Amino acid sequence: MLMKTMNVLQEEGTGKVTSRLVLKSRRTEATLIIMQQGHQIPPHVSPVDAMVLILEGKVAFMLKDEVTVLETGDVLTFGANEKHALQALETTRFLLVK
Repeated sequence: MLMKTMNVLQEEGTGKVTSRLVLKSRRTEATLIIMQQGHQIPPHVSPVDAMVLILEGKVAFMLKDEVTVLETGDVLTFGANEKHALQALETTRFLLVK
């Protein structure tokens, strides 16, 4: 039996940065992240390759020393151990898949 677990466009952001696990398996993890305008995720690295899909909003994504503005519908992929950071230029919701 199929069961709907959430609507990612209707989930509420309760803080400056809110995250909700959408899917977790042995090989894949997908997380919905909602960032309020002006807030940041500071520079960090991930031990695995990742993909970001912007569902709504606009975010400045810093990868290494380059900044790219991502908007609704944009997809960005990056490799393991690449230093990255984000700043919400608008309230933004995105899926992070690793």
